[in-house]
Amino acid sequence: MSAPLPALPLLFALLATPPAIAQPSTEEWDPGGERHVELTADSAEQVPPVPIGPNRATTFVFHAPLLPGSVVVEGREFFSSVTVDEGAGVVNVLPSGALPPGRELMLTARFADGALPEWARLRLVVSATRAERQVEVYRRPRSAESYRQAEQQERERAERCEARLVQVEAQGQYAGGFMGLFDAGLLGEGKGIAVKPLTQDITQRPGETLRVQSAWSYRAEKANTVAVELRLENKSKQSWTVEGVEGAELVSAEGERLRVLRVHLPTPLLPGSEGRLVVEAEATKAQSRGTFLLKLGEAGGPRTITVRNVTFP
Repeated sequence: MSAPLPALPLLFALLATPPAIAQPSTEEWDPGGERHVELTADSAEQVPPVPIGPNRATTFVFHAPLLPGSVVVEGREFFSSVTVDEGAGVVNVLPSGALPPGRELMLTARFADGALPEWARLRLVVSATRAERQVEVYRRPRSAESYRQAEQQERERAERCEARLVQVEAQGQYAGGFMGLFDAGLLGEGKGIAVKPLTQDITQRPGETLRVQSAWSYRAEKANTVAVELRLENKSKQSWTVEGVEGAELVSAEGERLRVLRVHLPTPLLPGSEGRLVVEAEATKAQSRGTFLLKLGEAGGPRTITVRNVTFP
């Protein structure tokens, strides 16, 4: 008796199915290594990125004592494990496979000694190809009192320069050109005023009737001040007068506000006219890094100017 034939549909399916071939990975995993991060009082606003990977452990070692209970890892539900030993200054994180590439989470910790910077902030960036094994966090501390004294000295110096400038202008003795800049304390010792064009970078809120035609930013290195110059056109049917320091804001992307010192618009902007408006603020080079939003109010009115993507040289 002949052997039974296999069912034809099954036979055709077996013949039509090609053998499985292992596909090579399109991306090679970079295991990372030992990363060093240094924190200073001047760089306190910066948040260094640290790549982490799903199911890959990363250890953070803080070389300064941490305040008990101060370590916070955002999105703990996305981690298979988070262990903290504040006494030893060690934080271990093991992200779960549920974290998609590109997701960003914050790790924050407060130092226990009261020196500056008080906080360590790290931006954990989920990567499909790389994760740091160990991150060594170092800090160059500076006492809060020392930092306040330095700020006070810079403020007093700026006030002296301003008072001197007012005095010589009142006496009709103001020297023009470079000598005027030296007298005002804005130039000297290899430091001066840096300029950056902003016209191509900035944006405004739609519908505003005060339109920026051109813009520049400045930094006076010796005085620790910055300025924004706007060439404005009033496209409305009413004149416009700037409110002044009270209605001016310069806010970073992280929400930090610069102290506005002066807002200057020589005369009100009549309908259809153009004019120059200058905003001066107090800021060190570290404080003025990144992008800022400039907002100016109208004196006795509701119309505002909102300028985004302001940066400084």
